[in-house]
Amino acid sequence: MSGPKKKHQKIPIYVVEYHHEVLPFIYRNIGSKHLPLEGITFLHFDSHPDMLIPKNMPCDWVYEKEKLFDEVSIENWMLPAAYAGHFKHLWWIKPPWARQIQDGAQNFRIGNNKNGNIRVDCKENYFISECLVSRIGDLENVKEVGLRVITISDKVDRKIVSQVESPYILDVDLDFFSTSNPFKDIYDKANTYSILKELYNFEGPKSTDDEEVFRTVAKREKQIEELEHIFKHLQEFRELSQNYDTSDAYKKIKNLKELMLGQYNDEEIDWELVHDAGCTCDDSELPHHVSSDEELSVMFEYFCGFLEILPAPPVIITVSRSTEDDYTPSEDVERIQEFVLDALNKKFVCGEPILFYKESEEENV
Repeated sequence: MSGPKKKHQKIPIYVVEYHHEVLPFIYRNIGSKHLPLEGITFLHFDSHPDMLIPKNMPCDWVYEKEKLFDEVSIENWMLPAAYAGHFKHLWWIKPPWARQIQDGAQNFRIGNNKNGNIRVDCKENYFISECLVSRIGDLENVKEVGLRVITISDKVDRKIVSQVESPYILDVDLDFFSTSNPFKDIYDKANTYSILKELYNFEGPKSTDDEEVFRTVAKREKQIEELEHIFKHLQEFRELSQNYDTSDAYKKIKNLKELMLGQYNDEEIDWELVHDAGCTCDDSELPHHVSSDEELSVMFEYFCGFLEILPAPPVIITVSRSTEDDYTPSEDVERIQEFVLDALNKKFVCGEPILFYKESEEENV
């Protein structure tokens, strides 16, 4: 890998609202040769992995940045950059309440399937439940990606952290310190979320044997496809389609519809949003842990401790607030941001933070 040709005098810090909005700043630094085209290490502090993939996106869009930036969202912006070869080593530093992927190190392959969509061969339930797993023999343009997952604590292994390879990006989502599950209270007068957990229930494969894994993927694809069709029809026509009227899912959705209409007016209900909420229910739902003042202090301490043992400074720093979409609690976001920026400035030689979220706010006024 050829290293970057230029060096920032002071490390730039880009602060955005929605996490995928950091991607243009990363690409800009690749374009200006401050970051290399390939082989970047990405160090990601977050309550969520953000490692899904836009399921139907043509793989070539990773080379058409405007299309890519329009297509990605908060949960699926990292792996397209890995498919393009930009990210080689992914580190997810997670809080104790995040359990989507277990601690450890592994390598997996990323490529495109015969339909031209990006897929991985990683057999984590995180990918299986989203039907993003393919057999390695069915993938083309394959690249290997390293994934390391660490739960933050005061006992993080210095030897492991010393393996963070430069050049790297330091990326912090403020919901790392305290996070809500914004879907938990969706249409709560009808107990909607509890019903969705049952409706979208996912049972992972009993082994990592190929046959078992891909049987599970096929079953999950069928389940989600049926639910998506039912809810799309319900959103468009405000009544249930008769195509699935014998299925178990249809009966449960019919019951859910009656419960919700008993509590809400029809025009208040966004059925596609209900489906989106359901899709977050797999074998580990979205983390929900609103930190107390004491817990925030502990998390701040852990974060500073981790910064202290990093082997070198990052090339750039990206920060996501994640409060407009109700992940970072709004009552704490300013305090968390102030702490993070202060900690980064104490540890590294940083430039004045570029507050992109404020520019976006002004544009929307």
